[in-house]
Amino acid sequence: MQKSFNSFEVVDEQIIIKRIDKSLLTYGEIRIPNYLRDFFHFHEMEKHDRWDITIHYNKTEFYGVLYLDDYKRLRGKLRWGKDLTRELSNVTAKYVFESYGYEIREESTPLLRLEKIDRKTFNADIIFPEDVERDAREYMLHADKFIYGVKARFENDPDIRMKVLKLKGMSCAICGFNYENYYGDVARGYIQIHHIIRDENHMEEYDIEKDFIPICENCHGILHRNKENNLSVSELKQIIKLRHELRKTEKE
Repeated sequence: MQKSFNSFEVVDEQIIIKRIDKSLLTYGEIRIPNYLRDFFHFHEMEKHDRWDITIHYNKTEFYGVLYLDDYKRLRGKLRWGKDLTRELSNVTAKYVFESYGYEIREESTPLLRLEKIDRKTFNADIIFPEDVERDAREYMLHADKFIYGVKARFENDPDIRMKVLKLKGMSCAICGFNYENYYGDVARGYIQIHHIIRDENHMEEYDIEKDFIPICENCHGILHRNKENNLSVSELKQIIKLRHELRKTEKE
């Protein structure tokens, strides 16, 4: 259900994408257009309400506020503090401000992905379109022997990768690993994509939500390790869960 409205894109009922711009980095706020009022539950707010919210980004909790600045039209703002603005600016400013000497191109502008956990809690990711495209090209050049044919083409198609990351974020869907959180800016925007093949007779047909997940190299390698008897995503998740429980028991 991906729909675009100016600098916003509605991915589904829980996720929106905002193209990062000068206003966002300068003032630390987003003006919420009328068509997103239900996403932010503005219809539940009274005239002078200010909701304190939590934004999780890069393994850190940041605090912000949602409020209406036009009660009659149910239009409002999402504002956060200087600490989150600084974090976002550190990795995106060169794509937005001409003073950095970087060629400003709309298609390269980073995207802020907001996933709503509840009406006052959000997870945030930054997606870098040029990194998505570059990684797709590089991965095809160095794809291992387990990745082949239609599967490789889909997993490394820039358009498919972008849709998957917008929908599912930048962390491994199996173990939760996030490259940027662990390695810092050098791993910014890096993650692989796994194509879940449900029917080998219809591999050219796919569903972004059901057939693809973001995945770290470790989990991806394990899924493909035994070509004759590949593990499923749910099986590998269960293995990791059991290992965590075992280690927890041993520590106790």
